[in-house]
Amino acid sequence: MIAALARLRLGDGDEIRVADNSAGGVLGATPIAGAVVVRAGRERSSYHARNAGARDSDGEWLLFLDADCVPDPGLIDAYLLPPPPPGCAILAGEISPDRDQRGLLPRYARSRSFLSQTASLHGRSGRAAATANLLVRRAAFEDAGGFAEGIRSGGDVDLCWRLLAAGWTLEHRLDANVVHRHRESLRGLLGQVARYGAGARWLDRRHPGSSPRWPLVPGLAGSARDVVAGVIRGRFEEATFRSVDALGLVAHNVGYTSSNRAPQLAPEG
Repeated sequence: MIAALARLRLGDGDEIRVADNSAGGVLGATPIAGAVVVRAGRERSSYHARNAGARDSDGEWLLFLDADCVPDPGLIDAYLLPPPPPGCAILAGEISPDRDQRGLLPRYARSRSFLSQTASLHGRSGRAAATANLLVRRAAFEDAGGFAEGIRSGGDVDLCWRLLAAGWTLEHRLDANVVHRHRESLRGLLGQVARYGAGARWLDRRHPGSSPRWPLVPGLAGSARDVVAGVIRGRFEEATFRSVDALGLVAHNVGYTSSNRAPQLAPEG
């Protein structure tokens, strides 16, 4: 993460905040050139951490990045040139996969356009984007009260929907690119999908009808048919990917029945 942040080309007035929401403050006194570490250890929530970083910073725009993303050096310029129109509060950059990852599960994630700001589930709607790479107008962010806290997943989508409901617009700036490393273990991938399921249920309660449970039985039946067809045709990787689809569907449904509450950690002091 430190090496990735060092790639960013900064302009006058740009500043970097690293929100550390680990239980013990893992960064400690680690020096990060040009950046300030903000402790955000009250709860295990990326949204709590992002709010803490935003409160500690100045500037008209807030650029949110995930720790496992590597930004292009010119990311900020790619977002702000040309300048966004006055009514736009959300700029979604692209999240590209790391093509140096050769394992089965990263290849699977690439085939499914995981986290793509245009091709993933919410990206296709054009009405939400992921905070792995997202620029938000500070005035709109503060008027909306920032991210909902106390949750594990769904806060980025919720913020986008609240800003759109308030009359702001969302635009894509796909030249503003970061490279993201996908999960390399099946356990890690399915845990991620289960967390998304918990977030989907929370979103459906907060925005009724927006995020229903994924149909389990029809989905598993379709996956089974495709697995058999892939094996018969000798398309073994395609068949394997459809098997992972089925496991992901189960994980999402399990997550949908689970709590989206973020674990509470030690009080900040």
